[in-house]
Amino acid sequence: MGLEILFIGLNQIGASIGVALADQLLEMRRVGYDSDGQQARRVRQAGAVDHLVSHPRKASEVADVVILSTPTVDVRDYLEMLGAKLKPNAVVLDTSPLKVPSAAWAEELLPEDRHYIGITPIVGPAALLTEVPDHQVPCADLFHGGLMAIVIPPKTPELAVTVALRFAAILGATPFFIDPVEHDAVIATVEGLPSLICAALMNMAAEAKNWRELQRMAGSLFANATQFNPSQTPKIQGGTLFLNQEIVLTRIDALLEELQRLRALMAAEDSKALIDYLTKATTTRDAWLTIRQHGDWASQEFQRVKPVEKPGFLSNLFGIKPRRPKERK
Repeated sequence: MGLEILFIGLNQIGASIGVALADQLLEMRRVGYDSDGQQARRVRQAGAVDHLVSHPRKASEVADVVILSTPTVDVRDYLEMLGAKLKPNAVVLDTSPLKVPSAAWAEELLPEDRHYIGITPIVGPAALLTEVPDHQVPCADLFHGGLMAIVIPPKTPELAVTVALRFAAILGATPFFIDPVEHDAVIATVEGLPSLICAALMNMAAEAKNWRELQRMAGSLFANATQFNPSQTPKIQGGTLFLNQEIVLTRIDALLEELQRLRALMAAEDSKALIDYLTKATTTRDAWLTIRQHGDWASQEFQRVKPVEKPGFLSNLFGIKPRRPKERK
């Protein structure tokens, strides 16, 4: 019997992992479920999964690995539904945005011999600034050259950790370990706050008396500054923000302080100070982007995973034989 991998949620993250797995010489079956049936069929046609199910409950009973790629607001429901139905030693890899609430739910709802690990795959340099026509389209090398943040709850066995590390290797991403609180604080700054800034700028402009003229004259800079995450509805964004409420509020306060500082520069009519402020921001962003695009992350700080040199590296963890390459005529 081959390795059973269940994908719950077939967004771009989950589907891209599925496509990346297709290149592995491994006897496996990739089973997928998404509440959006149309999206599930698109992903199936793209080769991200082998089979689709109308409900994940039955497939979960035989799954060795569950890839959970849903909004954080849905994680508890799925963990509660799966619970003891998961086979012993099954590993749940959770790619949802927040890890503090998800890890707490896993501790509450999963038996001790079913294992939860939070993972956040980070897009590689090539995909960072690439405009993807459809955010629902899977990409096998989406995370190649990037990183994978891994949150490991206490008492997690080595086997489960190894599964997460091997999936990082499959994606071509460098893994690093992070505390769940620190993880969610980062998400509040790099994902939560930008979405709120987009909303605030858009609503401020729309409520201005000269909104008609603004619509006519706004260009790509305004369009990019008000671009929401296309993969998340306002309901999903709002739910995620509230689950991370305490940290998000501290980030809003920090942003307000920065805006007050900027306002003071403008009010003082100190053009040099304003230019210095803008120069610092531009220089800092350029430096970050250069490092980000080259993948230069001071790699000695991260635990690197050796490249996969032979098939069966993952199946061995579950006592499963690797798939033999098909004979060519």
